[in-house]
Amino acid sequence: MRSSGSPGRYAISVGVIVMSLLLGITRVFAQEPAIGAQNGETWRSLVIGTQAETVTRKTFYVDGLYNMCVFWSQHSSLGPGAVNYNDAFIGLNVGEIRDGLDSFYADDKNLQVPIVDAVLIIRLQNAQIRKSKVEEIVRELRKATINGINPESENRIWKSALPLLR
Repeated sequence: MRSSGSPGRYAISVGVIVMSLLLGITRVFAQEPAIGAQNGETWRSLVIGTQAETVTRKTFYVDGLYNMCVFWSQHSSLGPGAVNYNDAFIGLNVGEIRDGLDSFYADDKNLQVPIVDAVLIIRLQNAQIRKSKVEEIVRELRKATINGINPESENRIWKSALPLLR
């Protein structure tokens, strides 16, 4: 049986469909920021389906973030003065981080603060660091990320905050 269209038209149609799919996939991946740049917008995008599905997705996200930080700290050589992001996770469990991120990002002013920086804030809060000091650090992080991430400012903030935990 002969097809109603010519082979050329069929090839063009298939090509258009494949290109459309590839463009769609590219757009999805292009929208995902790098790990260090993931922030409150990323966190809020994890809300899907039922509450149980959202909690599960957020829990897996935090677990992956923790494992990535531990792996990075164990398998990279930190240069002089570099901050070890793994320090933010010490003494916290996945549920505390997940719930702390929900609380931190409930304030729209915190949405541009990277997730790993928000984990530091959660750790400071759980260590019962003076509330005014934690609020000061949050303000500094907001300021450092207002026009995108400023690694030098972020590193300076971490260096001032980590001694509070020791």
